[in-house]
Amino acid sequence: MALISIEKLSGYGSATLWRIGSVVMSATLLAVVTALGKVAIAVVVVFIALRLLGQWLRGLVGKTKSDMDDRLLGAVLKTVGPVGCFVAILWGWRSLVEDLTSLKSGSLVDRVAEGTVEFLIVVFIVRLLNQVLPLLLHRSLVRLGYSRHLAVFRGLDSLIRSLLWILGLLVFLQNQGVEMGAIYASLAGAGIGIGLALRGPISNLLDYLTILLDEPFRIGQFICFDTVLGTVEKVGIRSTHLRSLDGERIVISNEELLTKTIRNFGDLPKRRIATTIGLRYQTPVQTVRAIPNLIESVIRQHPPAQFDRCHFTRFANSALEFEFVYLVPDDDFVVYLNLQQQINIGIMEVFRDQGIEFAYPTQTLFLEERSGHASAATTS
Repeated sequence: MALISIEKLSGYGSATLWRIGSVVMSATLLAVVTALGKVAIAVVVVFIALRLLGQWLRGLVGKTKSDMDDRLLGAVLKTVGPVGCFVAILWGWRSLVEDLTSLKSGSLVDRVAEGTVEFLIVVFIVRLLNQVLPLLLHRSLVRLGYSRHLAVFRGLDSLIRSLLWILGLLVFLQNQGVEMGAIYASLAGAGIGIGLALRGPISNLLDYLTILLDEPFRIGQFICFDTVLGTVEKVGIRSTHLRSLDGERIVISNEELLTKTIRNFGDLPKRRIATTIGLRYQTPVQTVRAIPNLIESVIRQHPPAQFDRCHFTRFANSALEFEFVYLVPDDDFVVYLNLQQQINIGIMEVFRDQGIEFAYPTQTLFLEERSGHASAATTS
């Protein structure tokens, strides 16, 4: 209904003015009732559809063994209902603005009302994402066999939630017609300044995430870094703690740890041990032939060690050298050392019983006497 100016109204009588006011009030009341009716109908439709859809989805989800689907469905249904009601309210408000000429589209009242409803919609959607994304991430990691990474992403949960809230706020502001160029430029400048100020902590965080995600080692494994041997006790944001064989705690920065070669002895499905021994040149040939079988019998007496091979490899300067190899199917460094010790002692006992002597560095000197005869003297 078109607005009537005050000058025109002054020319009418009181009865006419009363009739005009009644018409205006009737039109306003009709517009409000129409808007409320639209909102009510939309809300009823949303709840009926949500109820029917929820029952059907719960029937499907109930057939799965995991409760993850139930949690996801519950989070979605708790959000869809309020968002649907807000959309219905927004629809009713826009209908009211179109029917009432006193409410101009784009006016302050209209922008505040629509902005409030849209802000609430964004809040509920961001809350839904903050609930759903961790559940989906947890489910994906478990299915892919990366359950050990769950602790990492739980630690980053607050950061992810904050980023989602910031993204939701930016989307809301852009939808409200706010000029985002200046905001983006300010955020970029602030990001550069923060990055320069926090270069050290950010670098430490990235090194920490690299170790946790790439997993060159895990807590409890025995590793060798540079000249350091030790068991990993703790992986922190800035440094990694090792416990050396002497019992000392060794702290190494993660940045330094990632710049050098790491030997991980704790990630061995089978540990291969190769040992070389030397026998005297005076050892009989028959005994030399029997050495591989003797060593094999000793190794097989000490399970879980697995014999691989034993060969007479070369004629050394002062010994007949044999190399034997066996496997230990255990990544425990102490188990490996215990087996190696038992096998070495077993070989010494067998050689002692067989009269076989180990070689040691010797030199033989030939001395020529004046009578023309040569004599030999051996020195060790």
